[in-house]
Amino acid sequence: MKSTTLRRSNITREKVAMMEALTRYNREHQNEDFYRQQSKNRELDVLLQNFGVKQQRTEKAPQVYFVIGLIAGVIVTLLITTFVSILINISTPKEDAVPKVKPAVEENAKFRFIPADTSKTPAVQTMTKEEYTVKEGDTLESIVIRFYGSFDMDKVNMIQEANKMANPNALSIGQKLIIPVNKG
Repeated sequence: MKSTTLRRSNITREKVAMMEALTRYNREHQNEDFYRQQSKNRELDVLLQNFGVKQQRTEKAPQVYFVIGLIAGVIVTLLITTFVSILINISTPKEDAVPKVKPAVEENAKFRFIPADTSKTPAVQTMTKEEYTVKEGDTLESIVIRFYGSFDMDKVNMIQEANKMANPNALSIGQKLIIPVNKG
């Protein structure tokens, strides 16, 4: 080392000489330690073979487990999708299995009307009229809901026509309204 470097680093020449001696010693004895370690390993291998003990396998790297898991996941996913697609194909009818309906064509291309089954139709409902007196806070909508159960604009129009009202919002307290009600 240069003397200027030594002055700047505040290291004495004795310390530098001691560090160089240590590095030389480490280089020389490093090979000896390596060979001692190798010979110890050989001796242990021979001893383990004599006692019939098998050497333990080294652990696999995490990358091996990742790749195995990835491959297993892909295989399981393919099996599941194949199974689901088979189930879908089984459950949906084929076009060949569904009979095709041919449109009905009359000889003269005339329409035939089939009369409705009168035995299944409900009885004819009769319209009755009830009278209602408007109270404070009543609106035509609330009256429709009270008598018919739900709001329907057709019912509002029926009440307007029955009472000959021009404006459905012009109700006054005490006004008498005629409410047409279906009785069955």
